[in-house]
Amino acid sequence: MRFIIFNISFFIFLVSCKEQKEQSVIDISADGVSVEVIYGAGDSYDVDNVVKPYLPLPFNVAIMVHEDNPSLDFIILSDRIYKGQDLNVIPIGAMRLTDDGIKKDFFIAIPSSEKRQTFKASEFSDFAVEHASIKWIIEKYFTNYKGFAKVKLLSWEDEKYALRKIRATHKLKTKVKKTMNY
Repeated sequence: MRFIIFNISFFIFLVSCKEQKEQSVIDISADGVSVEVIYGAGDSYDVDNVVKPYLPLPFNVAIMVHEDNPSLDFIILSDRIYKGQDLNVIPIGAMRLTDDGIKKDFFIAIPSSEKRQTFKASEFSDFAVEHASIKWIIEKYFTNYKGFAKVKLLSWEDEKYALRKIRATHKLKTKVKKTMNY
């Protein structure tokens, strides 16, 4: 009897989780996050403007620049995109690091154009579960490219965190412009 109750409870749990997952999806692409690629997959990543002998990047790195704000860093998961190209991306999460005591976020994103997407992921849980090996590669690359234990992983965050941080940067830019106009 316990076995039957357990199985029914477990089935209800799985069904309810799926429904919650579908309700939590955010359409981030509506925000039109536009970035500029600064390193394509296969390029060497420089450290303090010096190219160090390390593995070429297994992903693309881009920035979203704001006039008066620091740039936001993006890891774009797709085929190689050449340096200098602009494209729209869908943030699906963030990796938080500490680098020489400075906290830094890298936003994980996929291109919004379906032609450029190498896999589908609309939220962080899809990425973390279905593409755990890619998440592991990103983590290991960034926690080792400066040498052992120089960069530390603080946490992985979901698409809601990424969108909140990106929007906060947009709002900060608007506030600065309003203050300058007065």
